Parts: sequence; structure tokens; C-alpha cells
Amino acid sequence: MVPNNTTTLSTGFDLECTDNPAGIAFWSNIEALTAILGLPSNVTVLWILLRKTTAISSSEVFIMNVAVMDTLICLNAPLDIYNYYFLNDTVVNSLTWFVYNLNVIGGPLFLCCICVERYMAVVHPVTYLGLKSLTYRVVCSAVAWVIIFPFSFYLSISAFESPVYVILGFIFALFIVMVFCNISILRVLRKSAPGRDEIHPMKKKALQMVFTILMIVLFSYFPIVAIFPFQSYFNPMIFQCYISPVCYSLFIPRGCIEALLYLSNVGALSCVQFPCNGVCCVALSPSP
Repeated sequence: MVPNNTTTLSTGFDLECTDNPAGIAFWSNIEALTAILGLPSNVTVLWILLRKTTAISSSEVFIMNVAVMDTLICLNAPLDIYNYYFLNDTVVNSLTWFVYNLNVIGGPLFLCCICVERYMAVVHPVTYLGLKSLTYRVVCSAVAWVIIFPFSFYLSISAFESPVYVILGFIFALFIVMVFCNISILRVLRKSAPGRDEIHPMKKKALQMVFTILMIVLFSYFPIVAIFPFQSYFNPMIFQCYISPVCYSLFIPRGCIEALLYLSNVGALSCVQFPCNGVCCVALSPSP
């Protein structure tokens, strides 16, 4: 269910942790809750996008890819839980870990694509208009999947046990790009246009979206990026059986969050259901 070596991203789970099940129980509960909330939400997002009477906008291409990614992780959860507690099959474990790696690699990559697109729309609007064609988004998505699939497959079956620091570096690099986009958009919005006191609402919406994605990535990926370099300071059993499962499980809720935000934005959910009302209800808007 989780890596069997805290210095690598590989398959399997150390049997020593069966006597210390708290960390794995936490992982299982997070997976189950995410699947319950995320599967119908992401299927609904795909249903809305695919049944649109108008053409899918360029921004919605990335949102659709995120929904596909999140649907896979939600479908993966029941199989992963069943395999760990009842089946314990190596092939199934490799398959579930492959899908999990798709989420680890692909999730932040597509979210980063959304942030970069909003950055271009606000900071470089003239250039953005020249690159607004749907073709560019489709090509970017195809390139992203070409990166995601081989990388995830390698992590799932690699006999070389790829160091976790490679993944941490990848996530950290994407995080830096998102921070740059957020700061750049904020700087543009702080420069009010001559004779105008109000910021264009669509630009404000772009900032809110990028900031929301930044917070999602920060919550999901920062703990593992921050803690894993210091794993040698922890008791190996405590780290592997408690700290590692909790950190890895924080990746999973992202599988339902974006779908719920998008459904809220398009009116499929009531915004009053979310305590962050103002920000969340515009987070994944189809247009900048």
C-alpha cells in the first residue's frame, strides 16, 4: 500500500508495520473517504464537460485531465484497501502503486499547467491571446501524459528503487513555478489601471484560483517534502509505520477537492457548503 523503503518510492509494505497499524489505518480511511466523495464528483465533472453544448474552452482541457487523474485514484482506492487487508497480491500491489504514482506525478503537473495558463492570461495577455488555441492545450496535455505514464511505471516496477529525492525535487520545482505565478499575478493586480479603483473581476478570479491551487499543493505535498530529508533523525519503525503513511496519504484527498471546487463554481453544488465560500467558489473557473 505504501513504500517498503522510506528512502525510495517502490512497491510493497514492510510486514513489521502490521503490528503497528495506526498509520496504515489512517491511510485506508483517507483513501475510502476520498473515493466516496471523489468518484461521483469527478465523474460528474467529466459528464458536465463532455456534454457541453458549446465547445470545451482551452482552460477546461486541463481541468478534464485533472478529473481523469482523480477518477483513477478514486477507483484505485477500494482495490488498494482490499489487496492490503485480504489479498496481498504482488501484481495487484504493483498496479495500485502505479495508479497512485500517476496521482503523485500527474496531479501537481496538471495543476501547474493551470497556474501557468492563468499567469499568461493575467501577466502576458497579448501573448496569451495568440496561444489561446485549443490545440496548444491538447499538445501540452499529451506531453504531460507522455511524462507521467513512463515515470509512474518506472517507479512501480523499478529494481533500482528510485530515490524519493527525485520525486521531491520534481514536486518542489512545480511548487516554485506555482509560487512564481501567484506572486506575478498578485503584482499585476496591485497595479490598478489609471482612473480605476477596482480590479477586473476576472483577474481577481485568476488570482484566487492560483492561490487556491497553491494551498492545495502546499497541504498535499509540503509535509513529505519537508520531513523526508530528515528521516534519519527518526526511529526507522516510527517513520515507516506512522510518519510515512500519513505523509503519503495527504496526496490522496486532492482526488476529490478539485472536483468539488469545480462543481461548486458551475453551480452543481451550493457554495454555502464550503466554509471558504468566496475563494473556493471561483477556484477552478473555466475562464481567467
